[in-house]
Amino acid sequence: MRRRTFRLGSKMPKWKRVMAKVMSRNMSMPERILWHRLKDKQLGVNFYKQKLAMGYILDFFCPRAALCVEVDGPQHLKQKSYDANRDVVLMKKGILTMRFTAQTVVNNPAVVAVLIADRVRKRMT
Repeated sequence: MRRRTFRLGSKMPKWKRVMAKVMSRNMSMPERILWHRLKDKQLGVNFYKQKLAMGYILDFFCPRAALCVEVDGPQHLKQKSYDANRDVVLMKKGILTMRFTAQTVVNNPAVVAVLIADRVRKRMT
């Protein structure tokens, strides 16, 4: 399979880069739980946390599988149209978004990791 390359964070405003760095250092508990399962190639591919892409900050991103993983907390209930638009923008670049509620990640982290691993495998074949 041809390796995908993305120029995601180029020419981002400085405030977005700073915000991504702050968010990376101050992840929510559900994000930390999921990061513990994604880091260090535990699913066979690299994931990056708080990655800048097309003007957005992605919770987790796997460039090899062109996969974005989002942990949706309570604030996402108020921004469904924003999230939907963002997902469309990413999909136009070939990046699929998987969304999980924070509660699902906290209650079933192993299941979430298996679902992500399965999607990574499907995206890479």
